[in-house]
Amino acid sequence: MQLIPSLDLMQGRLVRLRHGDPKQATFYDMEPEDWVGQLAEAGARRIHLVDLDGAFGRPLQGRFTGFPVRFPEVHFQLGGGLRDRTAIESVLDLGFDAVVGTLAVEQPASLKGLSGHRIIAALDLKGDRIVTRGWQAPSACASTDVFEALLSLGFHRALVTDVSRDGTLEGPGIHAAAWVAREGFLVQASGGVKDLADLLPLAEVPGVVGAISGKALMEGFIPLDDPRLRPALEGSV
Repeated sequence: MQLIPSLDLMQGRLVRLRHGDPKQATFYDMEPEDWVGQLAEAGARRIHLVDLDGAFGRPLQGRFTGFPVRFPEVHFQLGGGLRDRTAIESVLDLGFDAVVGTLAVEQPASLKGLSGHRIIAALDLKGDRIVTRGWQAPSACASTDVFEALLSLGFHRALVTDVSRDGTLEGPGIHAAAWVAREGFLVQASGGVKDLADLLPLAEVPGVVGAISGKALMEGFIPLDDPRLRPALEGSV
């Protein structure tokens, strides 16, 4: 089980949304590069980046495209607005793993031939329904059909967000993560992590290999000087 810090960027700034709603945005004054540097120094080996401008239909932000070169000790994954194969391939070429949501759900066959090790399906859940397009639209596809299609194409990595818990610090969505893991995915659980203790029940779920945390780290609920943090970031929880 690995703790994976998350950075959401909008208009080139760090931001957190509550329940994925751009009208409930909290902006942070720290520079994204400075925060990545602090996380890397604390032991982060994987960082999740979300391009919220891309998620809501605007062009890819250039603010973070150089991170894989600047911080070679960190493995970055990038999501938000990757809605065609060209966009995904450009992100892969920059050195990121690609976190693909809407396209993976609505047109999984379009991903055929891409590396299953470098594609992470973003499965964002409201109850038992997958939502897409920046969490603004419920999918017309049954969740189990989406799971089956992705697995048949060799995509076994999934980032599962319980949208009802995102940005709330109310504890992780264990039910959602466990459901997707039972289907055969290696799951990164996202949404609701408030402290390091939240990693323990997730670590007990077979198939859950990581936990995403943004707000808890940025707002100090998980302090960077906590001696338990480095093992968590390095994946030895």
